[in-house]
Amino acid sequence: AYRRICLDTGHLLGNIELAASMCDFKAHLIGGFVDHQCNQLLYLESDQEAVIAMVALADLLDVEQNLPPTPTLLPSPTLEDYPPLADGALLLYTHTATSIETEEITYSSKIPAFLKEDKYNFPFGLKVPLTNTPIPWGEHLIHLKETILKRRSTRQFTGAPLSLADLSYLLSFTYCPQQYRQQGLDGNPDFFDLDLIQTFIAVLDVTDLETGCYYYAVQAQELRQIRFKNFRRELHYLCLSQDLGRDAAVILFHTADLQQAIARYGDRAYRYLHMDAGHLGQRLNLAAIHLNLGVSGIGGFFDDQVNEVLGIPAEEAVLYITTLGQPPQRSAPAARD
Repeated sequence: AYRRICLDTGHLLGNIELAASMCDFKAHLIGGFVDHQCNQLLYLESDQEAVIAMVALADLLDVEQNLPPTPTLLPSPTLEDYPPLADGALLLYTHTATSIETEEITYSSKIPAFLKEDKYNFPFGLKVPLTNTPIPWGEHLIHLKETILKRRSTRQFTGAPLSLADLSYLLSFTYCPQQYRQQGLDGNPDFFDLDLIQTFIAVLDVTDLETGCYYYAVQAQELRQIRFKNFRRELHYLCLSQDLGRDAAVILFHTADLQQAIARYGDRAYRYLHMDAGHLGQRLNLAAIHLNLGVSGIGGFFDDQVNEVLGIPAEEAVLYITTLGQPPQRSAPAARD
């Protein structure tokens, strides 16, 4: 449940960031704070409801509010011993374990980079370059506004293929925000620490692209193949036998090295990682809906088996799965140029 809470919060942060940009505001995400004090400020009963994240909005039309990027993440303690927990107590315990309760805080001077370099460069397999064409969102971003309002998760796919061009559009909007400055969006949107998150893509049916599992190298803008088969049957099982996993054309996996993340942020890394994964998932959702594609996030899966089946490096833990495909009924295709 806590995974889903953090993922859903990330989706909301994605909407807030885009909406703020359209209204000439900069959304600054704040992940490090003293939890109990923030809960008290809002008169929250901490055993019932609690602050997960905060967003500061800066008016870009006021020069004094045009602030440079500043670290807003703080580490929490890392727990190694866990007491026996009664049924229903795990959610509250997990949140408490990721909390910061001391006011003696040392802020890091390091600003997390936005995907500063590609982590993996496998010495084998196909490498597929991607186009860098941004999605045109229309005058005054009207199509983006409409898409935010109508975004819904798809409940069924037909099994029909996606085009490689559409996959490139999806990845462009999700991972290459700098391409959208000319349309009026923030070219450097605020995340917590995207340097920790990697992306792997299981291709089941994409025109002009071999089936298999690929690592998405954001900086090189290419797909690097690591497995060479169709995983449709296995993915159906890994997604807890949900038909979305069987009938999707593409399944995208956000992963992170948990040991590295915990070394940097303690147990609070769990919040940051899943909110960032949800934030990326929201951008992916919006792009898919605009292109009249089907999309649905999956937070429940067989965690320990995904890496072995797909060939994802063992140190990478899967945070979030997004399925993409053709919905049963499609409206007229969205403008792509």
